[in-house]
Amino acid sequence: MHHQRTTGLTATQFAALLTALTNQLIWGKPGGRPPALTPAQALKTTLLYHRHNLTEELLAEIFTVSQPTISRTINTIEKALAKVFKPLEQPLKMSLDVPGSLVVDGTLVPTWNWRSLGKTNFSGKHKRTGFNHQVICTLDGRLLVITDPLPGARHDAHAFRAHGLDQLLESSTLADKGYIGLGLATPTRRKPGVKVPQGVKDNNRIINRLRAVVERVIAQVKTWRVLYSGFRRPLSLYRQVFSVVRGLVFYAAGRTFE
Repeated sequence: MHHQRTTGLTATQFAALLTALTNQLIWGKPGGRPPALTPAQALKTTLLYHRHNLTEELLAEIFTVSQPTISRTINTIEKALAKVFKPLEQPLKMSLDVPGSLVVDGTLVPTWNWRSLGKTNFSGKHKRTGFNHQVICTLDGRLLVITDPLPGARHDAHAFRAHGLDQLLESSTLADKGYIGLGLATPTRRKPGVKVPQGVKDNNRIINRLRAVVERVIAQVKTWRVLYSGFRRPLSLYRQVFSVVRGLVFYAAGRTFE
């Protein structure tokens, strides 16, 4: 099996993560019946779920176990991975303390349309339910921050303030028109009936070209398909899953937890 294509990690990263994982949990009850999956299989199952958003029924077929076994396995491994990846978390101020201009944009992680939170999580912009996350990177495409989730009904300007980013980012940070009025470098919005001067057009074109890097970074983050093709599990588990996937994104990019 090609590790990087299937799990999102190199063989070396997978092995190091497996070692760290086994230090966080006891796999199987002493003297009890051996678990249906080995720790390596359990980790691989969980990574396949996050990387490809496979259904539990399909994973059960692949590993020749029952669907409830897959469900319990993923939940157990996620809880352990959350502890493993804890050292990768940094305060926003520390994460953003890098030289040069930065780029910010919001993205929606879609979820099933749960009726209980339908209006709260429904994004009018995207016409679907989900959670809003702010993504910040450098001009050369290095991911710095993926913020915690906010309801999808909240627009990017609100999320920007809610996370305190207005206190950490300033006029050298590039953003799209959704951030106008926040003191960032954004394109100028055309006023109805007013012709846009050529200089303004040129400036807008430059900003849009430079800030396109954050779109590519977001696309790279969403190669973990559980953040792209629809979160199917109960919304009460979303923060746990997101925390693990965020850790995997940074770990795959080279951050270490040791």
